Amino acid sequence: MENKLPKNWIELPLGKVIHSKKGKKPKQTIDFPKNGFDPYILIYEMEGGEVRSYTDDPKVPRASKKDVLLVWDGSIGKCTSGIRGAIGSTIVSITPLGNIPTKFIEYFIKNQKDYILQNSTGTGLQHINKNFFKECIIQLPPISEQNRIIAKLDTLFGQLEQINKSLEHIPTLLKNFRQQVLTQAVTGKLTEEWRKGKELEEWQVLPLIDLILGKPRNGYSPKGVEYITPVKSLSLGATTSGAFDSTKIKYLDIEPPKEDSHLWLKTGDILIQRSNSLDYVGTSAIYTAKDNEFIYPDIMMKIQANSENLNIYLNYALSTSASKVYFQKNASGTAGNMPKINQDIVSNTPINRPPLKEQQEIVNRVENLFAKADAIEAHYEALKIKIEHLPQAILHKAFKGELVPQLESDGDARELLREIEGVKKNKPIMNKKKSATNN
Repeated sequence: MENKLPKNWIELPLGKVIHSKKGKKPKQTIDFPKNGFDPYILIYEMEGGEVRSYTDDPKVPRASKKDVLLVWDGSIGKCTSGIRGAIGSTIVSITPLGNIPTKFIEYFIKNQKDYILQNSTGTGLQHINKNFFKECIIQLPPISEQNRIIAKLDTLFGQLEQINKSLEHIPTLLKNFRQQVLTQAVTGKLTEEWRKGKELEEWQVLPLIDLILGKPRNGYSPKGVEYITPVKSLSLGATTSGAFDSTKIKYLDIEPPKEDSHLWLKTGDILIQRSNSLDYVGTSAIYTAKDNEFIYPDIMMKIQANSENLNIYLNYALSTSASKVYFQKNASGTAGNMPKINQDIVSNTPINRPPLKEQQEIVNRVENLFAKADAIEAHYEALKIKIEHLPQAILHKAFKGELVPQLESDGDARELLREIEGVKKNKPIMNKKKSATNN
């Protein structure tokens, strides 16, 4: 079924209603403003970065604030307006003809994002198809309706920006919530009411070594290979998030360790990063894959709780902000190297140790609270994806004539086209050699 244009709209190639000119690299630039020099605009400046260089090269095309700037090579499809300066060789400046508002052309090009990508050329660096302005069809309403569409889009995109800013806080809020839960868990506040009336042993502050089997042990880190082998080892990223990720692995071309080797991981083992950036050194995670499926690297240590303690409780204790501060304060390392913690530091990590029965209650409560946080996070991620798709959906509605009403008083877009054709006849367009395409 063909799309029907709204009343008094027309459609025609974009090149019929704009003038375009491709940028050029200047022979020389300076890195400070000076009379006679214009800002030199590249993608960085288009994206809001401060101007980094200036040029007086007369051969480099200039754009005014009434032009739309479109990235033609590389990060194709990015566009903006309201920037004045000399434009770089990867950018095209687009000047609307007649009274067409700059913002209308900018929104139209943003609506063509998928079309631009699907019709790009180049195997490495992408380029917008040279026939873009000839083949891309613009739907053009009367000027009054164009202005209403712009106003509506400005309002809607402003609201989306506010929503996105509000959503940005959610991951931090959830992270802080989880950390507060852990802190309350290992300080006894989470089970304070539950303990009342129960005959339980007192909490103790003990070094980690008193709560585990044996000593912390480092793994083994031969060089990985690019092909599949029988021996899979974890990479550092397998535990950096604080949860086990079985996709972050490397293959080792070595003789498989003996079946009873400490290098083989067992379900429930605690892995501690002994070297990483200061924010992550000491990060721990519970190994959740099958027994003897992976070995672990030298950059990690492995521990197991003894029979009087739960692995998952010890992992909670190691994941608190207090433990992170302990590791950061005791880590060693020279400038330029990642901080490291050794076996003695890990062994002497102070742990608030409740009786085993209370450990289990703590684990149950933490898992329940974390499940609620996980549900909120999943809802947030789903909402974020929906919001990411909203701008294109809104733009599609705008250029189908469904965003604002059509009014009889708007006139006809054909009047605008006649005006543009008159301008073209009476005022020849200069710099045709610099045009990105023939309009």
